[in-house]
Amino acid sequence: MSTIYEQVLRGEPIDSSPFIDTHGHFGPWSGTCIPYAMDRGRVIGEMDRFGCDMLWVSASDPGWGDAMAVKNDYVFAFADQYPDRIIPYCTLSANEQDGCLAELKRCLGRGRCVGVKMHVYYQPPYTLRSDFLQPIFEVLNEHKLVYINHVLMEPADYCWAVEKYPEITFVNGHAHPQVNDYAKNYSNLYDCTCAAQPPDWITNEVRRVGSSTMLVGSDFPLFCLAFGVGMVAYAQLPEGDKQNILGLNAVRIMERISWFDKSLLKRTKEEAIPA
Repeated sequence: MSTIYEQVLRGEPIDSSPFIDTHGHFGPWSGTCIPYAMDRGRVIGEMDRFGCDMLWVSASDPGWGDAMAVKNDYVFAFADQYPDRIIPYCTLSANEQDGCLAELKRCLGRGRCVGVKMHVYYQPPYTLRSDFLQPIFEVLNEHKLVYINHVLMEPADYCWAVEKYPEITFVNGHAHPQVNDYAKNYSNLYDCTCAAQPPDWITNEVRRVGSSTMLVGSDFPLFCLAFGVGMVAYAQLPEGDKQNILGLNAVRIMERISWFDKSLLKRTKEEAIPA
């Protein structure tokens, strides 16, 4: 079986490892021009070209561009068309704190949902300890879902949160070494590689803390899907470490969620999917 690097170098879809991009967006953007932001076929076509099994997707303009329900419906309608490939986050907003719990329950009733995504721009300040988030966390904890934030804010807050809600998988949305330091001690805390732009960032982080704390992300289709997979494929690391970051860590998270089945990994060779 070819390695991830060999397949990427040849321009082939990756099938030697599960490939699950955990940080995507979909829907219209108010602050930038992405001509294909609403092109579902283009998104799936690019996933096919790269061998991406699944994209975890939150709304565009997450938390500020429009009402939460309007933004989430773009993503969930996309997932209705491609339910095995597009797995939505319910995108919540500190601008609508009184409506967050109802919106989460509405989204959970629409189909597969991997958890909640939140952002920090253009919203009132909040922390993981904020009162309006605690009912949200209780639901996520009950269903063993994911909470990803653009940044997880103060280290003391996310250490508090991962201990108080041990069934939630907390994810820092953009690469941060300090999160990996803490994640070594918490099995439900991860760092997403999205925007890890310094050369050899992933290589250096894996050599420093291992590969069990990281998930691949790209902000696709705001950016090209290559933005996430490229830094993994070209890292100077053993194949097993690359597989963990590219998809195996995400599989381990989903194995705890009731709707997951390994048959969803249709772009990966059967022998590359762990038993």
